[in-house]
Amino acid sequence: AVVSTQSTGEHLQTQVSDLTAAKVKTEAELKITQDMARTAVAGCSKTWTLKRTQIVFPNLEKIALHQQTPTYVERMPTPLPNNTRAVIVQVFCNFWNTDGHAYLNVDIHQDGNEEGGVASVENTHYRVYANTFYYEVMVPWNGDLSDRLKFEVKSSYQTGGDRNWYRLRVVGYILA
Repeated sequence: AVVSTQSTGEHLQTQVSDLTAAKVKTEAELKITQDMARTAVAGCSKTWTLKRTQIVFPNLEKIALHQQTPTYVERMPTPLPNNTRAVIVQVFCNFWNTDGHAYLNVDIHQDGNEEGGVASVENTHYRVYANTFYYEVMVPWNGDLSDRLKFEVKSSYQTGGDRNWYRLRVVGYILA
């Protein structure tokens, strides 16, 4: 019986030693992981800032296209900060009758930055009595590329008079 108690005691002592070693290893790994996480978070501490502006492009103030698909390339009148990541384009539709169409489908992107992304605008307004529609889209921006925005009209349809039109403006940008 003495041998078996010693054997059990030695076995328990071995288990305690193994568990202690595993705990030390786990704590060391945890410390390394926490340090790596802190470093990663510190590297991502950039914040995004929204800046409001109003950039008017005369060619895009009262667009009333009917079955036309032009492309407009507009130069930004002043340089944007190098850390600009997106520009915000206003899409405004003015619709003032009951029996007309105001359709405009347009892709917007920074000229030369097609890979960065394209904002697609799809609007179909028909027989909506005396309404305006407004929203904003973000267009990816790369400060190392051109200072021009490209507006490619994919389709258009406008009837019902000269009070149905669209307006596209830059109304802000995002810094990071």
